[in-house]
Amino acid sequence: MTPEQPYPIRGVVFDLDGTLTTPAIDFDAIRAELGVTDRPILEHLDRLRGEERRRGYQILEHHEATAAEQSELSPGAHELLGFLGRAGIKTAVVTRNSRTSVEKFSRRHGLEFDVVVARNDAPPKPSPVPLRKAVERMGLATDEVIFVGDFEIDRLAGEAAGITTYIVQNHPRPRDNGAPEMRVANLVEIIDIIRRRSDLNTGADRR
Repeated sequence: MTPEQPYPIRGVVFDLDGTLTTPAIDFDAIRAELGVTDRPILEHLDRLRGEERRRGYQILEHHEATAAEQSELSPGAHELLGFLGRAGIKTAVVTRNSRTSVEKFSRRHGLEFDVVVARNDAPPKPSPVPLRKAVERMGLATDEVIFVGDFEIDRLAGEAAGITTYIVQNHPRPRDNGAPEMRVANLVEIIDIIRRRSDLNTGADRR
């Protein structure tokens, strides 16, 4: 998908950790605790069975809950979410985290989203299924939506779902192999992208 399309943006889908929040989950610590060396954490847990699987998810969910309870919004998140609310643009969260961790994050920051698709609801990214499900639940078409993430998995999921995807640079080094023009320095830049696509330069949103 190209960064410029003729359709106005009516919905924005966000990844959670590292996108709406500053990077908070210590994935290296989780991998060490689980003994994961050769694959992503969820893919590792999916191969476990019985008590070992239950214990693995318990460890992961403890880390996720702690991160959500201590989370800080990424630079520009407050401004972007406020802009989307004033403009009547729908919002969704699609995450590999649990729904419980999304709820803890939302309560901590007083946020509400039109749609949440967590790993409890669909196969995890990079599968395009959770993104497609979010767009369907928003009542929109893929060309009316953009996806904002922070990692290679997000870019791959967005491309597979046919959704224009931007990667916010919340990490010291780029964490995706996508086109540089699809990267943004912070979430405030998404406001300008939406304005260019949606002609929202009038009224209360004029700056």
